[in-house]
Amino acid sequence: MKVLITAGGTSEKIDNVRSITNHSTGRLGRTIAEVFLEKGHQVIYLTTPYAVRPAENKQLTVIEIETTAELQQQMKMLLSNHNFDSIIHSMAVSDFSSEISIPEEELIQNLTKKLQKEELSTGQKISEIIKSVLDSLGQQSQSEKKISSNTDRLLLFLKKNPKIIAMIREHQPDTVLVGFKLLVGVTDNELINVGTAALEKNHCDFVLANDLENIQGNNHRGLLIHADHHVETADTKIEIAQLIVKNVEKLSRF
Repeated sequence: MKVLITAGGTSEKIDNVRSITNHSTGRLGRTIAEVFLEKGHQVIYLTTPYAVRPAENKQLTVIEIETTAELQQQMKMLLSNHNFDSIIHSMAVSDFSSEISIPEEELIQNLTKKLQKEELSTGQKISEIIKSVLDSLGQQSQSEKKISSNTDRLLLFLKKNPKIIAMIREHQPDTVLVGFKLLVGVTDNELINVGTAALEKNHCDFVLANDLENIQGNNHRGLLIHADHHVETADTKIEIAQLIVKNVEKLSRF
């Protein structure tokens, strides 16, 4: 089989020296890749600069990205140029990316000018004026290579990133798709409910639902939710990887 695995965590630049990221190490993705490779499958491994990765293997191709925008671009190219038997989307993708950063003084100045200019008696709501100022600021480009720290408050505006998993089924309708859902401090029932909703929304064949509080080193409790709502449980990264590979091999449509 030809398998695409995404792993690690994306990072979104604020300026040339600062960024927003998450704590994903890519260890689970690496373990899944290693099990696929041990069974003789071909793996394209899409990962991030600081994530762990499998050892070199003639069946392994590693591609590195950093931001969600780079991930989206690389995924479009891979999905257009390859037919994957399975796609394992375990990467922790940032929900938001930086739009612009400004000192609080600049925001206050922009709001003051706009409010003074507008005739509020026309019925225009203050909330609409504030939104127009925010929209205008969001359209500006971040010009500073390093944002000045000469302010008591730095205001960071974030914009929502596209959901990468949503594009997969459109480009590869026959691939066996495995999605991942991470929550924190919830019951198994909530994990299953949220994981099932993600499975149906993104047209996955499986979703691995896990709770951050149950991840410590190699101990990693995960619930593999099937499209028919059957649930299997694993307690370590290697058990999760073996469970995923076994089910993907069984369901492979090629």
